[in-house]
Amino acid sequence: MAKKGKMKISKVKRNNQTTNKMRKKGQLKLQRHKQKVQKQGQPTTQDVQYSSESEPSGDEFGDMLDDEEQQYLMSRLSKQPQLLSNVPEEEKINKNSRKRKREKKEKPPKKLNTVGSDSGAESEALSDSDIEDKYEQELAERPVKKMRPLLPIKTKDGLMERTEECEDTESETEIQGEETQKSIKQTEDHSSEASDSDSGMGGTGEEDTHVEGDQKVVSTVELMAARRDKLQSDKLRIGALCSSLLESPEKKLKNLFPILYLMEERLKDNTLNLHSTRKLATLSAFEVFKDILPEYMIRHQDYSNIKLKKDTLSLYKYEKELLEFYKRYLQRLEKAAGVLRLRKGDNRKLDEPTLSLALVSLQCMCGLLVARPYFNYAPNIAQSVAPHLDSSHGDARKLVTDCCASVFREDNKGDITLVIVRLINQLVKRRGERLSPSALDCLLTLKIRDIDMDAEAEIKNKKRIDEKHKKRIVNLSKKEKKRSKKLKEVERELLETQAQESEMSRRKQLTEVTKTVFHIYFRLLKTAPRSQLLAAALNGLAKFTHVINLEYYSDLVSILGQLLSDELVGPRERLLCVQTVLAILAGSGDALNVDPAKFHAYLYYAMLGVHAGCSHEHAPIVIEAVSLVCGRARRVSAGVLQAFAKRLATLATQLQHNAALACLSLLHALTQQSKAVASLLELDGELGSGRFDPSLASPEHCNAHSARLHELHALRRHHHPALGRAAALLLRGAPTDHNNMTPLQIFEAYDGSQMAFKPAVPPPKRTETLKQKKITPTHIWAQNSLKEFCETVENSVNMDIITER
Repeated sequence: MAKKGKMKISKVKRNNQTTNKMRKKGQLKLQRHKQKVQKQGQPTTQDVQYSSESEPSGDEFGDMLDDEEQQYLMSRLSKQPQLLSNVPEEEKINKNSRKRKREKKEKPPKKLNTVGSDSGAESEALSDSDIEDKYEQELAERPVKKMRPLLPIKTKDGLMERTEECEDTESETEIQGEETQKSIKQTEDHSSEASDSDSGMGGTGEEDTHVEGDQKVVSTVELMAARRDKLQSDKLRIGALCSSLLESPEKKLKNLFPILYLMEERLKDNTLNLHSTRKLATLSAFEVFKDILPEYMIRHQDYSNIKLKKDTLSLYKYEKELLEFYKRYLQRLEKAAGVLRLRKGDNRKLDEPTLSLALVSLQCMCGLLVARPYFNYAPNIAQSVAPHLDSSHGDARKLVTDCCASVFREDNKGDITLVIVRLINQLVKRRGERLSPSALDCLLTLKIRDIDMDAEAEIKNKKRIDEKHKKRIVNLSKKEKKRSKKLKEVERELLETQAQESEMSRRKQLTEVTKTVFHIYFRLLKTAPRSQLLAAALNGLAKFTHVINLEYYSDLVSILGQLLSDELVGPRERLLCVQTVLAILAGSGDALNVDPAKFHAYLYYAMLGVHAGCSHEHAPIVIEAVSLVCGRARRVSAGVLQAFAKRLATLATQLQHNAALACLSLLHALTQQSKAVASLLELDGELGSGRFDPSLASPEHCNAHSARLHELHALRRHHHPALGRAAALLLRGAPTDHNNMTPLQIFEAYDGSQMAFKPAVPPPKRTETLKQKKITPTHIWAQNSLKEFCETVENSVNMDIITER
């Protein structure tokens, strides 16, 4: 029963509607057994005739069909005789059938004159000759294949030229077919084509590319102008995005999407991005992140099952998106800077734009590590940056070394410092002697020198004993114990809110750093005693020797003594060995029973070879070593001190002014500490027995007590005013002008390698320009009688000379 409000539709009409809809959509399937519409004047039925030559006989059908299939076909034909009405009088020849072709070749076909045949019957009944003519005509219409010349072959008869057929692409055939038309219409439609190409409506893209490739030539000036316009538009876009992002980071954080997109190598249309644009986007994102990143680490928890306030939820989403953008930015930086890390055997030279972009990316990573050492992904940045300490590019090494030194100086917690030191330790293990010596220079900036482990241990033990004694005296009740426990928890929470690490954790981190650093130095002393890394290890040991336990002092001194006697070790490394041993003896190692005569003798002998030439770089090491000797002057014999004083005066005459000033400062310190050294300044005093021999290697047997400091009189007339003044004051026994400075500070302050004068040269005074009177030269006669005689001769002689012709 039909519903109310709707008309009843018949089944035929509904089928027609469905058929029409399917026909419009193209979903209607054709009927296979549709009766063929006959033309007017033709009989409705045709007698189907079968030829015995082309079709199989009934016996053959009988062999092909089973009994049940034959009965089924006969029953269908008796009920529906119109099934045979669509059978054609002659089946079309299937060109793909091999059987039909064989029959066609054996017996030529006959023309069928059937009533009501279609117009396509003539094409079906073509002869073999017509087909061959058609095939030859198609071959003639095909274009000639393009021949490509090959290299000739040398034979007995001579050179034989060779060619090869190459297939033309569709674009090449189109170009060849349209060359004549373009040459005719080139002059007429030149202006219209230009306007169409500018507007973007000048035909298809293929035609435009052909015209540009064949006719239009882009000059260098046009390319530079297009590059300038593209770069200017990218600058404006990046500036607008960054400025709007900094105004409200919570709302405009999505602006980082296009900025990070401009850092990619290729754009969406697969075109190469400009290196200048990539560098601008990299530096702009670096400045943005440096401004909006917090100084603490973001730690998120799962708040899916907890109801949060609207502001808290928005802050949580903002921090999550910020971390995601920061991660993508660091991935792009690491990819761009990764080209600097060449694999073993890779000797490729980077082009200048790629190298510049890699250095900019590395600089941004180092800047982020220095600016935000406690933020997320700081250990990942350190892991990406540390291998560049051994880079083959000097600029990359300098960037990473300065970055690590800055982090070591400013780190108060010690977490990131420990991470970097461990990475350097892994680098030393992996590279060994092949490591660059500058990779260990950053370790000298560690804060290990400011801490005395032994003193801290004593204070800690004393504090522990006092606390135990206090607990014994005061017996707390249960309530007081609970109260003290709660107070400790509150204090711990206050420390966490103030972002301050406890003292115990910081000491623990510092202890691990110290262990790792000395593990690096001792490994180099053991595995690479003759490499360039020995100098870096000895510098570190000399600086941090006060942290070493007393148990290792004797072993370390013996190892350094062996290196001092090794002839394959360089002179600089030997001086560093002496400096390290003297630093150990000047500190806690003074309690050891070690005779430093061997080290004093080598230092005294090596000082004479240091001069203002190629060995001037050894001057700071010598000055530091002699200052360590002066520091323990009470434990050194008077003869050794006099020998070093005489050698310092000699050394001041052959060094540059800054090193000479440092030597005079040390000499002044020795004269204040020892009367034996002060006696060398007395020119009228009694000389000791013997004769001073500066060529002897032993400072104790060179008879320095019989020498005098005559070099100071020569230094009084030095061209540098500060050095001359210091020498004059030292001769008079007065204090010098640099008593408040250490010798190394004087050496650095008066260093002229930075093209700066100290004291500064005063500018010339302005003087008024006065006209100077011309002074006529006058003759002076020693004898008046000679003057009178010359005047009489001049007056009596006729000076008129007449030439005869």
